Amino acid sequence: MKPIVYLLAIFVAMASINADALTKAAKKKIKKPRYSKTTQQVVPPSAIAIGYPSIIIALNAVKESNDAVVKPNAKPFGWQERSGPWYVMKEGKNIEWAFTEGGHYAHPSLVKRMIDVGSADHVYVDMAFRCGAPSKRDCEKLLAEFKEVNLLIRKVYQKKYIVSADGLPAWNGADSLE
Repeated sequence: MKPIVYLLAIFVAMASINADALTKAAKKKIKKPRYSKTTQQVVPPSAIAIGYPSIIIALNAVKESNDAVVKPNAKPFGWQERSGPWYVMKEGKNIEWAFTEGGHYAHPSLVKRMIDVGSADHVYVDMAFRCGAPSKRDCEKLLAEFKEVNLLIRKVYQKKYIVSADGLPAWNGADSLE
């Protein structure tokens, strides 16, 4: 009976050796990718930032910029029947700086927006906000007003490009922001 046990032990050992050899051969044939092909959706940070440590420094720097076009006693783009007064500057093609002036309920505050209306493909509004008003409630109110204005900008420009099945604009709100 011992010879059968020895034969079985030899057979099991050989099978194990063959299995290890086959596994190693299979691993050599299968190349693992150097990078993972899975994608992970990442929410990008805001594309726009104020870039100055205080509202006063930002105001002075933007005033001194050669690119800025100053519109004193103006209102921010898209601002309808809302509070003022404002000191507004346009920098380059798409950047707007809006600073509250004395007498504004949320003074001192600033909003920097990038407004890019490119085509039917995109209407993009990004905003950086800094509020120095003594009341947190006033800051929240101003931020809510700007969010509403930014939405209005998107809707007005999308109206030019997006139509319903019957050919009418998908949104029947305001036609103009001026």
